Formats: sequence, C-alpha cells, structure tokens
Amino acid sequence: MKSNNKLKNPSKKYIDLVNEGYPSPGLFPKKKKLRAIEFFKSNLNDEEFVTEELASGYILVGYLYQEIKDYESASFYFDKGYSLGKGVLFSYDSGLKKILKTYLRAHRKDLYDYWRSDFLKRSQYDKKFNRLMNS
Repeated sequence: MKSNNKLKNPSKKYIDLVNEGYPSPGLFPKKKKLRAIEFFKSNLNDEEFVTEELASGYILVGYLYQEIKDYESASFYFDKGYSLGKGVLFSYDSGLKKILKTYLRAHRKDLYDYWRSDFLKRSQYDKKFNRLMNS
C-alpha cells in the first residue's frame, strides 16, 4: 500500500480488502491490475467503511490506474479520494509529486492547480509539504 494512504486505525474489513485486492506495484501485468481495480471499485461501499478508508481506497485505485498509464482515470480517482478526505490531516509523502504530474499528464491543469494549492496549505501542520513548491 502507498505510504500516504496508511490509516491510523483502519478497520479489519478495510485491511482485508486491501490485502486481498492490491497487487504489489510493478510486479503484475496490466490484466491483473485491471482486475484489482474492478475488485476495489465493486467492494468500496459507502456503508461499510469510514470516510478515511473510502478516500484511501479511491487513492489506491488511482495508483493502480497510474501504473497502467491511464492518467485520466487515475486523476479521477485521486481527486475523488482527496476530495473525500479533504478534512484529514495526512502526512506529506513524496508520491504526491507523482500525483500532481498525473494531473498534468491527464491534461487536468485545473486539478493540478487545486490540489497543489491544497497540499501547500498543509505545510501549516507539516513543513514537508513545502517540497511541492517547485512541482
């Protein structure tokens, strides 16, 4: 699992979902990643998970789309996940630079500008977010 999506107290159901559905990055062919994407999309249910878990799950789906170079879909799920978790004070992770680049690759400068600004504002509680100044 990507480190910026580690939750403080994830439910057992969420941990089981991630362990069952998430292939190791880079080790599986596109077909397995597509199956993992479908698995997550069909199992992420608003009634079964808390907001932080849903947000993290959607971000994981975004990473899977990013790995198969479907930047438009990756952008959609990154945006969906970060929008759900907007109030969560998550720690900086170097993967955020790749997410911002994904928005640009998907020709979504609007999302790039919005989330870059949001991430930079988070430097108020985690100075490491300032590393995105030159992204």
